[in-house]
Amino acid sequence: MSLYNYERKMSEANKVDAKRRKNQFVEKLDEGDLVNDFFAVKSKQPPRDYKNGTWFNVVVSDKTGQISLKFWGGENKEHVKKLYNSFKVGDVIHIKNGKVEIYEDKPQISLNEKKGYIKKINVDEFDVVDFLPSLGTKKINELYDQLEKEIENIQNEQLKNLLTSFFNDRDFIKKFKECPSAISYHHNYIGGNLEHTISVINLCKKIIETYHVGNQDLLITGAILHDIGKIKEYNTVVSIDKTSEGNFIGHIVMGDRWVREKIDELRKKGTRFDESLETHISHLILSHHGRYEYGSPRIPQTIEACVLHQADNMDAQVKNFIQNIEEFRRNSDDDWAFIWDSDIGRKRNMFLREDY
Repeated sequence: MSLYNYERKMSEANKVDAKRRKNQFVEKLDEGDLVNDFFAVKSKQPPRDYKNGTWFNVVVSDKTGQISLKFWGGENKEHVKKLYNSFKVGDVIHIKNGKVEIYEDKPQISLNEKKGYIKKINVDEFDVVDFLPSLGTKKINELYDQLEKEIENIQNEQLKNLLTSFFNDRDFIKKFKECPSAISYHHNYIGGNLEHTISVINLCKKIIETYHVGNQDLLITGAILHDIGKIKEYNTVVSIDKTSEGNFIGHIVMGDRWVREKIDELRKKGTRFDESLETHISHLILSHHGRYEYGSPRIPQTIEACVLHQADNMDAQVKNFIQNIEEFRRNSDDDWAFIWDSDIGRKRNMFLREDY
């Protein structure tokens, strides 16, 4: 294929309908399906040689999941490299005439240069709701109403002032409502971190009720604020990715800095906030991952920090288990599946049936 013909082919590929909604979603793709739709680029692997030319691998996604895309190019490496460099992670691409195949028991999209193409799509040509899973506006608002009630119930004036300094900001509220809790592990969808926060609050209250220990106002404030750094850690456009700040620093330290900044602002306005209380709130945030090897700058040293860590870990673990089970139920009719368990670092059997 000449470079002129290649450019003309790519020009034709650009002729798509404005704001077209997706028809083909990852979770519904079956072996043998012809793929002609939009997908978000989640990751890329550089072009490599194979016996008939040059190929590259891209992981693409939508709100229902992700799938590997293998592009098989011809002998002209420059054509393949130019195509590979025409889009980046976070872009949306139009896949034309791809075919779903099964490789190592997993579906993948195979695309041959002679039969199809890949083209980057402009942001005004697709709807973002097709690419990011979400709890939905109704559920998110219901959860946020619960959160507001928890803030209203805080009796400690200093802690309530701290929470109010965050949640009186409409821009912060919007970001807090929409923030996911992870890229892939648990609550990895719009509204996920809000849902996680409410679950952690509920678990903390149950633990206090069971053991009759701890300062509830301090603990609930820590539960509300423990993951606010994720607002700055994650970037959500058509996929969930980490910001540069998130990669370099992480949500725990960013969250602690943010809380301390708010406390400094309160003091500058003449609002009292005790240093000892600031230290305890900071410790809750910095220790909530529980172990150094889990990225926690500190390990829990107070009852409240211990409870927060256990509640946070329990919700993350249980939700991850639930999401794994639900994903494999969608894709299999088997009773059992061999599923990766990140807690133990290997795959293990999980029971999929519901009627037992």
